[in-house]
Amino acid sequence: MNTIYVMGHKNPDTDSICSAIVYSYFKRIISPQNNYSPVRLGPVNNETGFVLDYFKEPVPELIENLYTQLSDIAFDEPVSVKKETPLSDVWNIMGKNITNTVNVVDEEGFFIGLVTVGDIARASLEISEDLSRVAIPLENIERTLDGQILCSYKKTFSGNILVAAMELATLERRLDEKTLIIVDDREDVQISVLKKEVHTLIITGGSKVSDQVLNLAKEKKVNLITVPYHTFTTVKRIGQSIPVQYVAKSQSLITFSLQEEVDDAKEIMLKHKYRQFPILDNKIPVGMLSRRNLLNITGKKVILVDHNEESQSAEGLEQAQILEVIDHHRIGSIETLYPIVFINRPVGCTATIVYGFYRDNGIKPPSSIAGLMCAAIISDTLMFKSPTSSTQDREAAQELATIAGMDIETFSRSMFEAGTSLEGKSAEEIFFTDFKIFDVADFKVGISQVFFYNTERSFHRKALLDFMKQRKFQGSYDMLLLMLTDIINEGSEILYVGNHEEFLSSAFGVPISGGSFYLPKVISRKKQVIPQLLEAIKRS
Repeated sequence: MNTIYVMGHKNPDTDSICSAIVYSYFKRIISPQNNYSPVRLGPVNNETGFVLDYFKEPVPELIENLYTQLSDIAFDEPVSVKKETPLSDVWNIMGKNITNTVNVVDEEGFFIGLVTVGDIARASLEISEDLSRVAIPLENIERTLDGQILCSYKKTFSGNILVAAMELATLERRLDEKTLIIVDDREDVQISVLKKEVHTLIITGGSKVSDQVLNLAKEKKVNLITVPYHTFTTVKRIGQSIPVQYVAKSQSLITFSLQEEVDDAKEIMLKHKYRQFPILDNKIPVGMLSRRNLLNITGKKVILVDHNEESQSAEGLEQAQILEVIDHHRIGSIETLYPIVFINRPVGCTATIVYGFYRDNGIKPPSSIAGLMCAAIISDTLMFKSPTSSTQDREAAQELATIAGMDIETFSRSMFEAGTSLEGKSAEEIFFTDFKIFDVADFKVGISQVFFYNTERSFHRKALLDFMKQRKFQGSYDMLLLMLTDIINEGSEILYVGNHEEFLSSAFGVPISGGSFYLPKVISRKKQVIPQLLEAIKRS
């Protein structure tokens, strides 16, 4: 199922968060084949936190950027084997899955190494009669040789392998408790080696084991296995019972995580000529990456709500595939490779547009979803006091309030009081409560807005201006503004830093000096500040 991220702008406000949630809900209803996931590009503010808590809606996942990650692309399914798996099984698994590389994992599925066809081939050539540096489970020997265990006392073998193809006296001198010996149907030899209390006796050729041999093996506590193969084949195959962990590479391996950015992965892969690279998620193999997986990448699929300017969206947007834009702001700088759904309407809130989709499709939203849309409209229109507020906003809010069972005035009072509390916040936190960047001509302008409600606020203006001066320098802005908006008295004090007071004077027709000025009846950044300021800059 495709994941499509629905997101508002940076420094998200209530409309940005709520519209992402309710539009995702709507899209999941009409397009159930896709997974529409609401996400946020920053922390939720106090007002939005109040709204989400009120309607018992979880905070959307935070996404830090839109750079294409390995989790966004199609990669090969991993083939993994447990570290105890015999080489014979690994070889068969490779053939069945048509792969040259297999992950080796421990009992919990955690990645510990890689094994290739070449590794197994080399191991087959290098295996000698001395296997003292490995521990082979008895079950591995049984499986590899298609044998049958008749007696089992020692669960693993580590030692020397001998074939009974010499004088008995010579053979007996070479036997000890660490010897695995391969014998054909000669019962006298079988009895002789059992008396030496060897580690394991393998009887080849599918020979029937006499009661005397079986009882002696039990008495001496010797592992006894019968196999259908002749001695030559048994000797040739037994090396393939070695657990794959002894052949696998475990040092200096190149692995990737799902969160790895594709561009970074490409650079690393260019430096190493391996065919496949494991992709791990919490140390568990989830995929294999090859160079062909990096062809024709489309990146993350996104829907933008409540914004349409690249500067207000997530980093890496240029690598993402934008599918839709649902907005109520001016049309800005977003560019796409292909035609998309772009809906921009002159209303006070994105949620008003989204509610229209519900109505047009005959979908009645659940009470919580209706409540989120109503809260977003109240927030963005300042309970219909903003000049951006429209008849559609008011009508939508009233219908949604009925569905949600809420009183608009009572809810608005509680929401604004919760949202405008600045207690304990630093100048930086206040400034970035709701901050947006605008590029016009060769100018870079940043405008922030903070609301306060129902009580007098004492702002530390010097601290705010000092922070704004620092931020202007760090971000290479031509001008920074902070609107301190009084919802009750319907006016805004504007703090500013920058050397272009003439633009402000031209835009708002008031004397400008000293780092601040007051605009009565101005409460909308979108309609009463941004257009006027950008027009003044264009006229210069």
